[in-house]
Order: sequence, then structure tokens, then C-alpha cells
Amino acid sequence: MRTRNAATNWPAVSAVIAAGIVAAAYVGKLPPAIPLLREEFDLSLVAAGWVNSTFNTLAVTTAVFFGALANRYGALRCCAAGLVALMLGGLLGAAAAGETLLFASRILEGAGFIAIAVSAPALVAAASAARQRNLTLGLWSTYLPFGASLTMLASPLLLGALGWRGFWLVIVLLTLVCLVALWRSQGAYGVARTGAAITLTGMVQALRQPGPWWLALGFGCYTLMFYAIMVWLPTFLGQERGASASAAALLTALVVAINVGGNLLGTWLVHRAAPRGHVISCAFLIGAACSCGIFSPALSDAWRAALCMLLMFAGGTIPAAVLSGSQVYARDANQISSIQGLIVQVAQLGPFFGPPLIAAVVAGTGNWEAARWVLLAAATLGTLFGQLAHRTERALTRPAPC
Repeated sequence: MRTRNAATNWPAVSAVIAAGIVAAAYVGKLPPAIPLLREEFDLSLVAAGWVNSTFNTLAVTTAVFFGALANRYGALRCCAAGLVALMLGGLLGAAAAGETLLFASRILEGAGFIAIAVSAPALVAAASAARQRNLTLGLWSTYLPFGASLTMLASPLLLGALGWRGFWLVIVLLTLVCLVALWRSQGAYGVARTGAAITLTGMVQALRQPGPWWLALGFGCYTLMFYAIMVWLPTFLGQERGASASAAALLTALVVAINVGGNLLGTWLVHRAAPRGHVISCAFLIGAACSCGIFSPALSDAWRAALCMLLMFAGGTIPAAVLSGSQVYARDANQISSIQGLIVQVAQLGPFFGPPLIAAVVAGTGNWEAARWVLLAAATLGTLFGQLAHRTERALTRPAPC
């Protein structure tokens, strides 16, 4: 993908990353509040899993459509509209008197999240110099674990002081601040600001390539493992290990925060031209090994915590490798949104089906140890998709024979 920027506009890039971080807060706000929501709305374990997964409902079916909208109306407008949808969903959720409105608010928040996820990379790329695009897109990949873990770290204090409704309203106010910051930087986003006419040929050209599909499928395996740990670790610690709600939330936040370190390592590796397919596969192999012991009763709590952290750190290299890969296959900034839409749509199968699947396996077997088979299956498939992505990209970038 070509760019006209001689230098990266770091304030504009930071504004987009901040929007992603606050969007991730809508992901991280739920797991610490699940015990309170289950008590107030009398939710079963499986129902609580679907409250989380409802957030991803639209992404599973319409992320490519959102990418097309970002192409047509501009990534900036799409990202700003996503922030507005997050605020409306947050307000609706905070006012919910029953589980129906709670589910509806999560769908609206999910629409906002997906609008940001598919449009923000195009803004980052448009504000970046060509030589630094792998770096800036890699930094963008930190938005989810950083925002989610920061929200979880703040949850014990804010849930205790304000309750879950007040906590969610604080996040709405932060979203408004990010919307203002994004709009003030609009001049830096170039062609991604205004959009362009959608052509079916252009979309098909971008999405018919196998590379984005392998990246998307691998990312879906990663998100399943990420959300399985993030969503259910507080519940597991409370039910099985007797941890308090505050202690469980803090430990989960620490585990998720370590994922940011993996994101930064992945950013550095890709920026140094490490093959992204190998980065993805190596991370999944480490994750497979860790999955065998995380829920094992034969290991001490210290060992299980260490394995959780190692899985999250190694897995953190995957988003940087995947999300920076869109610019390899895009011919211009607008095609990035289409490819990101595909990646996000397929990837959302992980968080949509993962938490309910884990809950169903645990409820069906009566023990948490059975959850490892779900993680192992995801890691095995992810390793395969990483290698397929490597072969596709290598063939694309291989010099033509003389």
C-alpha cells in the first residue's frame, strides 16, 4: 500500500489508538461485573456467557459490511459513529432494569466496537509513514488487551464505590473524550477521512486472496483462547479457588495486561521483518503447551497462574502479526477496511462461540479441567493457519523469476 506521508503524525495515531482502548473497555467491563449481574438478574452460567457473546453478534455476520461502509463514507466517520454507538449502548446498559435491555445494550455496544475495529487501522495507516506502518499498526494491536486489562484493574475500586451501573457511566464519559480527540485530529487522515465509491470489483479483489482468510482464521483461534481466559478466569477463581471478587478481578487483569507485552514483542518482531506466519504458529504452539495445565488440579495455583501468563504473553504476538498483515494485501488505504472487516468478522467467531462453549463443556462435565480440550483444539488449528499464512505471503512477496 502506498502513502504520501513523509513522517508519521503521532498525535493522530495516538487519538485512534485511544479510541480503540476505550472501545476495549466495553469488553473488559463485563467479566468483573458478571457475579453482580448474575445476582441482580438471576442469570445462569451459560446465560452470563451469552451476555458476553451478544457483544459480538453483529461482528460475526456483518463486519465485512461495516468495512464496506467505512470505504464508502470514510474511516473517520465510521470510527466516530462507532464511538457514538458505544456511548448509547453504555447508557442503555446502565439503565437496564432487566436482562432484555442488557442484551440489547450489548448488541449496540458491539456495533460500535466493530465499527471502530474495521475503520481504525485505515486511519492509523493513513497517518503513518510507509517505513513505520508495521510499527504503528502493531501498536494499534495493543488496544484490546491494554483497554480491557486497564478496565479490569480499575473495576474493584469503581465497582465498590459506584456499582456496575456507575462504573459503566464512567466509561461512557471517557468515550466522549476520545470522540472529541479523534475529531480534532481529522486533518491528518487524508483519503481515509472522506471515503470513496464502493466497487464490487475492488472488494472482491481484496477478499479473494487466501492470505487474509488464513490470517482471519488464525486470529479467530486466538480470540477464542483469549476470551476463554479473560471471561471465565474470575468465575473459576471464585468458584474453584475461593478468591474474592476483587482478588479475582485483579489477577485476571494482570494476566490480560501481560498480553500487552506480547503485543509489543510481536510489533518489534514484525517491524524487524520476522515472518508473520512463523510468529503466529510459534505463539500457538506455546499456547497449546500451556493449555494442558491451566485448569489441571494436579498443579499448584502458582504454576497455573504462571501458565496463564505465559499463554497470554505468547498469544499477544498474534494480533500484531495479523493486524499488520492487512497492508500487505491492500492496494490502497480503503482496501484495508475491507480486509480488516473480513479479519474481524471471522475472528469474532472466537469470542461469540468460545465463552458459551467453555461454559457448556464445564457444565456438562462438572469440572473445569475439560475446558483444556477447547483451548488445545483452537491452538492446533491456529498453528496450521499460521503456516498457511506464511506460505501465502512468501509466494506473494517472492521476486519474479528473470
